[in-house]
Amino acid sequence: MILYYCITLWFFIILLLGLRPDSALAAESWPKLPSDKSARRNHLIVSGMAFAGFALLWFLTAFRSAEIGNDTKNYIAMFSRLFSQGISKKIRFEIGYQLLNIFIYKFTQSEHVFLIIMAAIMYAGIGFYIFHFSKNPAVSVCLFFACFFSVYTCLFRQGLAMIVALYGYQLLKSRRRVFAALVFLLATTFHLSAFVCFLLFLDLKILQNRLVVFGTTVLCAVVSRLGLFKVAVSLIAPKYYHYFTTQYASSGWLAITCYLVFYAGMYYLVSCSVSKDRRADRTVSANFAFLLILTAFGYAINLFDRVGEYFLLIAVSEFPTIMYEGKMKHYRLWVFVVCAAFLALFIFVLLFRPGWNHLYPYEFWH
Repeated sequence: MILYYCITLWFFIILLLGLRPDSALAAESWPKLPSDKSARRNHLIVSGMAFAGFALLWFLTAFRSAEIGNDTKNYIAMFSRLFSQGISKKIRFEIGYQLLNIFIYKFTQSEHVFLIIMAAIMYAGIGFYIFHFSKNPAVSVCLFFACFFSVYTCLFRQGLAMIVALYGYQLLKSRRRVFAALVFLLATTFHLSAFVCFLLFLDLKILQNRLVVFGTTVLCAVVSRLGLFKVAVSLIAPKYYHYFTTQYASSGWLAITCYLVFYAGMYYLVSCSVSKDRRADRTVSANFAFLLILTAFGYAINLFDRVGEYFLLIAVSEFPTIMYEGKMKHYRLWVFVVCAAFLALFIFVLLFRPGWNHLYPYEFWH
C-alpha cells in the first residue's frame, strides 16, 4: 500500500501545483506557452512533473504481474490462442482487437512484451490527447490516475475503444460529423460498447438544462433500483434479460452512488461554465449529461457504469478545460475539490474494496 500512498501523494502535489494562480495564464494562452516568464517556467515544470507521473503509470501497467488487474490473465491467454486459431467470429472478442493481437504476435510471442506493447499503445494515445487538448494537463493527469489507472490494468478491448473514441469526440466538437461517425465505428471494432458514443450526436440545448438532466438521472436511478428497468427489458427485449442474471447484474450500489454524486457535481460545475451559444459547448454538456444519466442505470446492470467510462475519459480532459474557460467564481477551488475527492475514492477502494480492481498488493512480472 505504501507504493500507492506515495503515488497518490505525488499526484496530489501535482494537483496543487497545477492549480497555482498563474495557471490561468497558461490556460488563456493555450495552445501556446504563456508570455509571462514566471508563468511559463512554472507551467513547464508542472507539466514535466505530470508527464513523469504519467510515465510512471505506464511503467506500472506495462511491467505488472498477471495477477494485477481483473482480466489480465484472460487477455494473456487469448493472445496466444488468437494467433494459432486465426480470426474467428465464434469468440466474443471484436475483429479489431483480434487483428491487433495477431499483428503483435508476428513480432513477439512473449506474453510480457505483449503487455508492454499494449500499455504503450494505450498510454501513448491517452497521453497525446491530454497534453494536446487539455488546458491544464496536470489536472487531467491527476484525474486520469484516480479514475483510470485501475481500468487500464483490467480492460484492453474497451480501453482501446475509449482511446479511439476520444479522437472521434474532438472531430465531433469541430463539427466534422461524418469523420467523427467513422472514428466511432472504428472504436466499435475493439469493443461494441463504443456504439454508445453516437449519443454525443444528440448535442441538444436541453442537455444544458440542469433541471431536466438531474430529473432524468433521478428517474433512471429509481427505475433501475426498483427493478422496473429489468421488467421493461424482459418485455421489450427478452434476449438481453440474461444480463440481469450474470456477473453484469449490479451489486455495487455503494460505488454507483458515489459515482453519481461525483458526476452530478461535475455536471453542475460544467453547466455553470459552458456558453449557451457555442455549439461546441453543447457537445461538452452532452458528454457530462450522458455520463451522469447512464451511470444511474448502473443500479440495474453494472455494465452501464463501464459504458459511462467513455464519457468519463473525455471528461478527464474537458473538465479542467471548460472550468478555466468559464471562470466561474472560485473555479480553481472547485476543480481541486473534485480531483481531491476522486483521489480519496481511489485510496478508499484500495483499502476497503480491493476486489474491484486487484491492484494490491502490486507485483512485477516474474
